[in-house]
Amino acid sequence: MKLSDFEIRFDNPRGVFATGENVSGTVFIKLAKPMKMRCLQLYFEGRAKSHWEVKRGRSKTDYKATENYINETINLFGTGTSTSEHPAGLHTYPFCLNLSQTLPSSFEGRRGYVRYFCKATINRPWKFDEHTKRAFTVIHHLDLNYEPTCGMPIWGEQEQTIEGCCCTSGTVQARMTVNKTGFVPGEPMAFTVDINNNSDSEISGLELELKQVVRYTGYSDSVFSSGQPKFHTKTDSYPLFTGQFSVKRRSEGHLSRSVCVPALPPSRLDGCGIIDISYFVFMSPQLRWSQIKLEREVIIGSIPLQDMCAAPPAFSDVVNEQTSPSAPPHELAPPPYQEPPPSYEESVFGRVEIRDENDDVHTEGNMSWAPSYPYYHWDPNTRHFQMIATTQSPPAPVVAPSGDAPDTEEINSQCPPYNQL
Repeated sequence: MKLSDFEIRFDNPRGVFATGENVSGTVFIKLAKPMKMRCLQLYFEGRAKSHWEVKRGRSKTDYKATENYINETINLFGTGTSTSEHPAGLHTYPFCLNLSQTLPSSFEGRRGYVRYFCKATINRPWKFDEHTKRAFTVIHHLDLNYEPTCGMPIWGEQEQTIEGCCCTSGTVQARMTVNKTGFVPGEPMAFTVDINNNSDSEISGLELELKQVVRYTGYSDSVFSSGQPKFHTKTDSYPLFTGQFSVKRRSEGHLSRSVCVPALPPSRLDGCGIIDISYFVFMSPQLRWSQIKLEREVIIGSIPLQDMCAAPPAFSDVVNEQTSPSAPPHELAPPPYQEPPPSYEESVFGRVEIRDENDDVHTEGNMSWAPSYPYYHWDPNTRHFQMIATTQSPPAPVVAPSGDAPDTEEINSQCPPYNQL
């Protein structure tokens, strides 16, 4: 076979780029013999897509929408009209494309996505074209320092009268507090739950989750459609507490924990008009006939709040990827945050198949892919973000003591798997 190597390599090996930056890299092609081709091209595409179906009896209605962000082609070799002979051997073709400031962050969901990729193509006369494809992550930073409510704590309280078989058995009062409103992935979310069980029933558990609510916008393909947009919502939940929790009748229970925020896309998905993302902290005690449900919105960003005590390190402070962790310096007035953090984690959703209708058997590349998001590593001893240049998992979970009223000691646990609703 003439073509022995054909691949795309980014100058940033993680393949993560912020809006306004350049996507740069090199296309490698290795030929055992000279090859005739019309051209060697590199195509960039960025788009958002939503799609779902609604079935009513035997009929089915499709709802879909698309937004295009990038459609650029760079010619690397040849003219595309006449045939040229590409010499044998290993050849490299550098490329560079500037990303607009308005692009939305990469996202992969169950009813849609925001996806960016580049695809190199060898256009061969009278033969099948050869392709290699590689996706990359775009980050549209959400700076929590520009969100007025991010530093404010969250509080919620609800009381319910519990009905027994024949009469009222008492009341249950639930209270939830979260240390603030805005977080970045990797940052500990500290929460406190207080339960006053003044009833004759025992509380056997506690449901406490971080919910991601994604709203997709689509339009019907039916000839009878009004042309108005329709909306479809999907929810994924991330357990914030998985231990044992019980409150006996006529008693009180207290829970205080700190759990890291998993790798997630920023709230709102700024720049995208057909996909919107919101996050909520949800709490509900497990009690027969209880309808107590507390839900408060939080904001997930990509640049953390900077206060008078601790400021995350700038990426430029990391000399190379072998730099050992260290605590950032104390500063009275931290400078404006300029660059992305030194660590990225793959989305907690996991990898998806990115092969689409335009990819055939002659398309190579890694088709199992997940976007990566900024991830901050928190040191509970110094209470600062660590300067870690390598991608690693959150700290291992610590088992919480069980009982009627668990200890109030904060525990940093590993992000648990999510649940689809």
